[in-house]
Amino acid sequence: MSNNGGTVCNFVLPDIQPIFESESGCAYNAFYRETIHYILHEILSDPAITSLTGSNLELEDLQHIFHAFLPFTTLRKNRALPGEMSFFFLSKYRANAFKFFFEIISNWLVPDKRLNVSLIYAVDFRMMDLSDEIFTLCEIKIHIESQFEVDQILRNLPLLETELRLGIESGRYARRILEIKGLSTDEKTAIIQEDLAYLINYSPKEFDSDVLAEMQHVLVMCREEFKIARACRHLSRIIALHYLYRKWLREAVKTAPHRRHLNLKLFRACLNSSIGSRKVLAIVVGVNFFRDKEIFDKAHLLKAIQNYIPKVQDVESSFFANRRGSELICTLYLEVEKSDEKDFTYDEIQLLRARLPGDLKDCVECVMHPVFMPRNEEEIFRNILSLSNQIKYVRDIPQVFISFDEQTYTHLFYTVILVRVLKPDTLSIQEMFKNAHPSLKYIQDRCQVAGNLRGRYKKEATVFRIKLSKDQFLRFDHSIDLNKARQTVASELDRVIGEFRDFNGGIISKQNELLCEVKELLSNTSKFNDHFLDNFFYSLTPIIMRTLLEPEAVSTLFLMLLESIEQSKVDGKGCLKIEQKNNFVFAMVKAEDPLLKEEIARALAKFQLHSSELAASSVSVYDIIYLGYIYRTDEKEKQQNFSQALQTATGCLC
Repeated sequence: MSNNGGTVCNFVLPDIQPIFESESGCAYNAFYRETIHYILHEILSDPAITSLTGSNLELEDLQHIFHAFLPFTTLRKNRALPGEMSFFFLSKYRANAFKFFFEIISNWLVPDKRLNVSLIYAVDFRMMDLSDEIFTLCEIKIHIESQFEVDQILRNLPLLETELRLGIESGRYARRILEIKGLSTDEKTAIIQEDLAYLINYSPKEFDSDVLAEMQHVLVMCREEFKIARACRHLSRIIALHYLYRKWLREAVKTAPHRRHLNLKLFRACLNSSIGSRKVLAIVVGVNFFRDKEIFDKAHLLKAIQNYIPKVQDVESSFFANRRGSELICTLYLEVEKSDEKDFTYDEIQLLRARLPGDLKDCVECVMHPVFMPRNEEEIFRNILSLSNQIKYVRDIPQVFISFDEQTYTHLFYTVILVRVLKPDTLSIQEMFKNAHPSLKYIQDRCQVAGNLRGRYKKEATVFRIKLSKDQFLRFDHSIDLNKARQTVASELDRVIGEFRDFNGGIISKQNELLCEVKELLSNTSKFNDHFLDNFFYSLTPIIMRTLLEPEAVSTLFLMLLESIEQSKVDGKGCLKIEQKNNFVFAMVKAEDPLLKEEIARALAKFQLHSSELAASSVSVYDIIYLGYIYRTDEKEKQQNFSQALQTATGCLC
């Protein structure tokens, strides 16, 4: 910014027309023109201009100044102190340029002090002989109280000059500069409103005035600290995405009301605070629900991200969810950062963009009503009798019956019936459980004699409950893995009392053994999601096949499922895949039409296969059903007939 040294210039300005309207012939018009003439004379007499153009300015010189020098700023100060100092700017018209100039001059010339502004004059005008463009002229006069303030102003002015020129010329730079220097939330709201108004004008097909209502909803949900730490552009982006996702979801639900729709946006962001800036990853999600009892919140979103980047934590107070009334649509916002404060890499962000949309659809949790079912004592006595009858000899190991009892908000309860031969000096079950893992709590119910053995030994029946926290058994979709919880109870029993027979867990144990073998095989050949493999395995029917099938056969069908899903992502194809290996036929069908499953069932029913010959699976991925089949036969003709039947039923050739 130049210091006007009072150089005398000789020039005649073209006719000046203020933009504001006034009555023709009004006496004030001449006064307004005279004021503009005076201030323009002050600006154009600045040495920075006269040194290049000389003191005698012609019309061509003025045209050059108004096109090459603008925006231009200068100042004039009095010699006496305390006194006044005037700051001028001349520029092409830009909305709110004056407001930016005022903020910088009054707030930032002297750090930590708002200067006393004694005069403000700003006007928009044209000079028709010079140009059709609109120009803005401004004078701000501040009162200076000491030489110290003068020194501060003259020291800081050169540093602010570039910012002033950029901000006067560009609204985008003006907002960025003011944000860096600090804006109040009211000022930020005004800038956000400007941004959204621009979107409405720039893209009327996507945005309408409802986006301003969305702004109100979002800003009301956010704390003041949230708004202060985030730039206006950041907040505008959040609001625009929430508006678009809500609009798109409404349209998608009308088209396909029975499908889960989800939109996801990831972008890097920067938070500003008094201690510095920090880089975070911002996530905006829009999802529809099928019923009122469904829940999707921060815990679900954060857990899904941590499955791929374990060292991720949420930014405090960054989460909010926008779910209005009875509308089955929700938009969410969350920011995450790494616990080691490292930046998110490009590959990590791309991985989340590819995987999260499908994973998050499976994370929607459904709240279930608690079940009230008093325990059937008759069934307890019947099970005690059955277990007692299994013990024939003194050397027989304990017989155990484990059954799920109930769940509360935080815990699971299992009822355990244990019958054993009571030998001398044998500790009670309650005493033994004093050494149990702290995560399991033993709750005694009763202990009674269930019979005698050889007249010398008593059969002792102990009924008790095991209480354990359910957090460790929550699956990816927030369902509870009761099978895993039961395994935990059985394993702890084995550690506490020693070897026993799991009376009602034989098939469960066999299924777990097969599943573990399958996971072992796949660990050497493919990356897979444990939860997805569990869903696939427990979808196999008939149930007996979860114990009879060879691990290699289950692994092969699962790999075919993964290949079909990946192929569908790439080209949308993959209707039917068939592989014949030794004594098996493996088939994987992509069934976008739910009725296709029934059509295939009718086609295969004609073969009249035994339950141990055919295994079937059904898994839903991204709202598409994948049907898998394992046909066990070593006869080539039957294999060919089976393959042909599938091709005919699906209408696909493989």
